[in-house]
Amino acid sequence: MGATLSVYQTIFSMLAKISITRNASLAKSIVHEIARLVAVGKIKPGDKFPSESVLAEQMEVGRSSIREAFRVFQILGVTEAKPGRGTILVNTAPLFALTDWSEFTSTDLINDIVEARLALEPLIAAMAAKRADATDIRRIGDTIEAGRRAIGNEAASIQTSLDFHTAVADASGNQTLLLATRLLRSLYFESTRFSRRNPHSYETLLADHEKIFAAIRAHNPKAAMAASEKHMRHGLNMVLDSTEAVKDGKKKAPAKRKALESSSRKA
Repeated sequence: MGATLSVYQTIFSMLAKISITRNASLAKSIVHEIARLVAVGKIKPGDKFPSESVLAEQMEVGRSSIREAFRVFQILGVTEAKPGRGTILVNTAPLFALTDWSEFTSTDLINDIVEARLALEPLIAAMAAKRADATDIRRIGDTIEAGRRAIGNEAASIQTSLDFHTAVADASGNQTLLLATRLLRSLYFESTRFSRRNPHSYETLLADHEKIFAAIRAHNPKAAMAASEKHMRHGLNMVLDSTEAVKDGKKKAPAKRKALESSSRKA
């Protein structure tokens, strides 16, 4: 108990000294600062964070900014709310990407993320179809059910989508691919967010997940790979439609679209 209290007091003290940049997004600044403390080893897995109200008071920001920052952590699988214990740091890997978070919002890098997923996801789905056991299938099914409940809710939908792909990677039985999926989750967050800017995309992407799941449940690797490729193409089109809309008339994204669509057809 004494050791736990000491760790809590240490985190409390460090977070109280965080200087928030007022001309930037407050939530983003909080994310960056906490990621920096993790990167230098000041906060470690298993450590408990102070309450939302305490953090808001110490950092001199609104509780909504704290809530938004920790929503990002939860989506990325960085923190977990444990009954009777509060919010715990459980996974530091995504935070190392978040130290340069702004870099991952540029159009070219978002497109690169989609291109990488086009290469990885169909292979992972095919392996899952070969190796998934009853427990794996139940876990993937749970993410589908959560996805249905999350339609129309951006934050919840992003989290259930990331959970689905993580569950499929777990079912692949390949620890390297599972680790890669978890490490890349922070990058996948941005591409997933871009794919949900159109309200109609929620049901389309969920239907894709259901087809991938059906192929995995049927232990059909070929169908799982095909369904995953189709899903990635849908995501590609949605992401590029979204990024083209913010490029202000520039023509770079359409060229990237042709290259990625061509590579996906050859796969």
